[in-house]
Amino acid sequence: MEIAHKVSPDIARYNLMHPIRWIPAEASSILDVGCNVGELLCLCRDLYPAMQLSGVEVNQKALICAKQNLPSADLHGAEAGTLPFPDASFDCVTCIEVLEHIKAKARAKSLAEMRRVLRPGGRLILRVPHAGLFAFLDANNFRFRAPKLYSKLLRQGQRDAGYANQSEDVVWHHHFTRDELIALLGDGWEVKTIRTGGLLLFPLADIAGFPFYRLKRINNSAFKLLQRIADFDIGRDYGSASFDILLVLERT
Repeated sequence: MEIAHKVSPDIARYNLMHPIRWIPAEASSILDVGCNVGELLCLCRDLYPAMQLSGVEVNQKALICAKQNLPSADLHGAEAGTLPFPDASFDCVTCIEVLEHIKAKARAKSLAEMRRVLRPGGRLILRVPHAGLFAFLDANNFRFRAPKLYSKLLRQGQRDAGYANQSEDVVWHHHFTRDELIALLGDGWEVKTIRTGGLLLFPLADIAGFPFYRLKRINNSAFKLLQRIADFDIGRDYGSASFDILLVLERT
């Protein structure tokens, strides 16, 4: 089922795998689970100035940056499985490229928590890696495929910094199937939209971007070009071969 809705030109420039395309303009409040440095919430602030912004993040370094970027937002250091908000607090919850970072035994509980804090009729936007043709190219899993080489070359990746137990908190990036996600979600949801996107360029751009992350050169023009390539690829639907999957759900 596809949600029929019109979007402004500012929103239409983002591809259909971008969560901003599915955040209801009429929503008065949003929670971003795994908000990192607050990139999505900053976009919401710019597009919807009246929206109440909240987020949770377990990476303390990222959380500090998010608070600097969003001084008026309600941001917490918390896990997805223990959200520090009352029942039915939000019109919209986003969880973008986060569920795969959560240990397998805690994923269903985390999704149940997202449902708990959503108001009836509220929307969950969930995006995760998909079990597609090139899932094996997930750069985040290289540490597990070649642990000795990873340890020798890097010792600790830049993406590990800020976690309480550093590399010990990093888990294998699981690539989900559609049916697997639906089963994890459990009852109490209506699926409004399912989209897939990305194939080969998306993971290759991530791999090629690693040196820029390592050297903290993410403002480099070459890195920005890689991001544009990744955005181009993720915006194309390759069906079951796709690298990512996005679900838009409504709490019933």
